[in-house]
Amino acid sequence: MREAAMNSSTALSLFVIFLFCAAVQSYSKWSVTYTSKTVCAIKGSTVKFYCTYSHPHKEDDITINVEKTFWFTKTNKDPVDLKTQEEYAGRVQYQRTRNRCTLIIEDLKESDSALYKFRFITNKIGGSYTGEPGVQLYVSDPYLTVKKKSYSTQLECSSWCPLPPRSTYVWYKNGKTMNTLTSIYSGPYSYADSMACAVKGHEDFPSPLFCLGYCYNVTYSKRRICAFKGSSVTIGSFYSESYAKSAFWFSPGRSEEWRDPLNPENLIEDSQYAGRVDVTYTTRQSNLTITNLSESDSAEYRFKFQTHRFEWGSDLHGTTLTVTALQVQVTKTSALQDTTYAELKCHSSCTPAVYHYIWFKNGQNLGHTESTYKVPINTTDKISCAISEHEEYRAPEVYAPVSPFVSVNSSGDISEGKPATLRCRSQANPPAYYTWYKKTKTSALQRVSEDSQLFLSSIQLSDSGDYCCVAKNQLGESQSKYLNVDVKYAPKRANVSQSHREVVEGISVNLTCSSDGNPAPNYSWYKDNQMMLQGQQGVYQLTSVRSEDSGIYHCQAENQYGLIRSSSVHINVEYSPRLPSVSVNPPGEIAVGGSVNLTCSSVANPAATYTWYKESTTSPAASGQMFTIEAIRREHGGNYYCQARNIRGHHNSTLYLIVVLSSATPAVAGSITFIFLFGLFFSAFIIFRKRMASRQTTETRERPGVIWTNHSGVSLPLH
Repeated sequence: MREAAMNSSTALSLFVIFLFCAAVQSYSKWSVTYTSKTVCAIKGSTVKFYCTYSHPHKEDDITINVEKTFWFTKTNKDPVDLKTQEEYAGRVQYQRTRNRCTLIIEDLKESDSALYKFRFITNKIGGSYTGEPGVQLYVSDPYLTVKKKSYSTQLECSSWCPLPPRSTYVWYKNGKTMNTLTSIYSGPYSYADSMACAVKGHEDFPSPLFCLGYCYNVTYSKRRICAFKGSSVTIGSFYSESYAKSAFWFSPGRSEEWRDPLNPENLIEDSQYAGRVDVTYTTRQSNLTITNLSESDSAEYRFKFQTHRFEWGSDLHGTTLTVTALQVQVTKTSALQDTTYAELKCHSSCTPAVYHYIWFKNGQNLGHTESTYKVPINTTDKISCAISEHEEYRAPEVYAPVSPFVSVNSSGDISEGKPATLRCRSQANPPAYYTWYKKTKTSALQRVSEDSQLFLSSIQLSDSGDYCCVAKNQLGESQSKYLNVDVKYAPKRANVSQSHREVVEGISVNLTCSSDGNPAPNYSWYKDNQMMLQGQQGVYQLTSVRSEDSGIYHCQAENQYGLIRSSSVHINVEYSPRLPSVSVNPPGEIAVGGSVNLTCSSVANPAATYTWYKESTTSPAASGQMFTIEAIRREHGGNYYCQARNIRGHHNSTLYLIVVLSSATPAVAGSITFIFLFGLFFSAFIIFRKRMASRQTTETRERPGVIWTNHSGVSLPLH
């Protein structure tokens, strides 16, 4: 039992491995598998196609990666991507997740009926694959029919083309809308009633009328008519009552102009159609003719009649008229030697009846009457077409782009960090597509974008340059003039340089401030953080440098977007020594045997060195700022000078040193000095006294009086 269980488990494992290997092997093959082979869809709806694809992970030692995927219907030499085809423009989407692929087509047209295939391209040479057979799409009216259900009074609305899921319906009885929204109608009806149905949202494609017996009805010769602008059209209808009390044509699109929005008005009475509408009646038939058609005549037209007993409703759709202007389509261009040929087609958005055509080149009739034309063309030619006998309604001319105009849209200046949009416009038909190019002083022309607008979300300095755009269509191309994008920005750097590395007193020195702002910044100069000068020039000139010019200098660069301060430079003005000052300590005469200090000082940069000389000698007596002489001798007296010197020059200063001879002791010398001073004082006193005595004798002679003599023996007058 246990062995059987083990065998069963082993078999299951082997089976799982087999399935895994089969899946891996399947995935390693080149394949595309479509979910559906045939799809039917209604005009105006949206359709989705699904597929899966696979490829080997590695082949011929090359790791295989998918580089491009697309859907196609047309093939020339190679499949043509649907997204590049004009008729699918804006209506096609691709979705790809891992190995799943989806195609979505919106607003379907009958011309979309085709066989659709998926293709993937890998990095391997020749490594592309298209699955077969593809998906066949049929786009048409719903082709609804109304029939009576077996063994029931109910009516059923059905279509041979599968309708979108959860579709709702509109039912009509005798041209009037009923309330039923399902595909089954259970309301009352009689053998004389005409019944029709439509899919909600596609009411312009109702089913044919259905009735059980002889019934009232209105039918139209055509449900859709396409006509050229300027031509005439006739819309026919058939109705069941030959003796109508009233009958008229109306357009529901003009309901806003009616006096009562629920009651249609006769088209003949509408001012928009005045003089252009004619209605004719025959037995059970009415024809509406509209002449000189304009595009505003594109509308739906219905017929309504009324008898004494019956009224045909106004809700059931009638004939839709599309008035279209002619267009010239460029189907192909080719070059033969130096001549370019364009293959052109004169057509409209719908397919009206066959007409004869007239072709024009630069306004001249080319004498060609077919709808297609192959013509040599250059970039200045303009070509158009028209329907014969309606030359006044020519198609818009096709021509190569004329010189594009470029502009820039920005809030204020184009400054760093702000957004800006560059726009390129050119007159061209077919519409041009655009390519932007850029060049700078240091780079050649480079492609930067492929759009009519170049959006710069946050402009950088690197975006500066000359831009141009090239407008191109199938008939040629044209290049615009260059648009200069000059990005404004605040100074990002500021550097100071000086003209002389070594600054010597008396020379001229230039300080230069360099910066990179846009617009060019103004400069401010500072010395020791005190502003000295402002101006546009970034040069500060010291014409004859003095010692007081030494200091720390910097500049400041500023424009309306910001400012920046430079680093600092130190100006160190060097100069030769100034006149030295000398001093003697102790001052005065120096006695033999004594000592003295001679000091010399001078202002200089760099600092001075000092040398002492004695007169009549060439050898230095001493070096250094202080010269000390001890044990002075008589010969030490005389003239001395000191020399202050640095690398910028030297200066001398002289002094006279007096040395006196004396053998007395200091005490005796002091006494002698005292006696000498006392003698001088006494001599002066004697002289003074003599002068006073002589003055008194003179006074005595002039004025007699009593004379007395003091104890000193000096006679004095008495009063």
